[in-house]
Amino acid sequence: MADLFWKVQAANREQHWWHSGAKLVVAVSGGPDSLCLLHLLRRFEADGLQLHVAHLNHGLRPQAAADAAFVAATAADWGLPVTVGERDVAALAQQQHSGFEAAARQARYAFLRDVATAVGTDDVALGHTADDQAETVLLRLLRGAGPTGLAAMRPRTELATGLVLLRPLLAITREEIEAYCAAHGLLPRQDASNTSPLFVRNRVRATLLPAIKTYNPHIVQTLGRTATVCADEDAYIRSQLDHLWPELVIQAGDHQVVLDRLAFRNLPRALQRRALRRAMELLGGLTEVGADHTERMLVLAQQEHGRLQLPGGRWLRVRPATLSIEQGVDE
Repeated sequence: MADLFWKVQAANREQHWWHSGAKLVVAVSGGPDSLCLLHLLRRFEADGLQLHVAHLNHGLRPQAAADAAFVAATAADWGLPVTVGERDVAALAQQQHSGFEAAARQARYAFLRDVATAVGTDDVALGHTADDQAETVLLRLLRGAGPTGLAAMRPRTELATGLVLLRPLLAITREEIEAYCAAHGLLPRQDASNTSPLFVRNRVRATLLPAIKTYNPHIVQTLGRTATVCADEDAYIRSQLDHLWPELVIQAGDHQVVLDRLAFRNLPRALQRRALRRAMELLGGLTEVGADHTERMLVLAQQEHGRLQLPGGRWLRVRPATLSIEQGVDE
């Protein structure tokens, strides 16, 4: 087994995740991936990397308090500063009428934003692996995602809050991580919910991926390459839309985005699709907007008149000269 340190070091040279003297928050759940990540990153302290451990207790599992105590004790043993937080994710989900997963993600990123601000950085390292990436690509394929969705997780992602998510293990497999933990005497916590068949991702992990491996033993790496290719093509299409956007947009406000219909119809279909999704993103986001909504919008946009109800109380209204995404217009 090649030493994972050299893999991460080579990836950092390519991605420029951190430099000597940089401050980095490390999100640590206590599981194999994040514990391996923290152990690896400690080896960069000799180059001046300053680490700060962050752990959020979501309050969803009986073992959550023990996980938090484990992370705090590990950080102390390794001489690292640590911030442990706690959020009532179940109450947040009920308050926002959302699922536990979405509420947990929101709480986690808000917590990490607070920790990073206190530390004096925007950068947070996460323990996502090549297997996580493969699972994400498959899940999005099952939903009919396009290049943006199939690009899945990026090595570096900047959120709207300014938080920058770094994924140093994204090209490293779960098998490599488990071997690393065993070789270095690391005893991570195990989350029983990761094997529960109640969650679609777990079923993909337990049944779908193993089945596909009988056709392609290297499917994890293959899907990782697919994500990379999609990310490159997505970036190119995005840059083309950036260039054309000022000529396309007539008005962009808090309650309405109006596009020039003639300019829109002269675009290639791929850019039409992106333009409609960008307008939706500007007016409330894309969380509930699926491929079926986008295709219905494309069909209507070819007509001279019409309207279409969309998620989030939004409407697409088509007139001879304009296309407009409007908030709350239903007459």
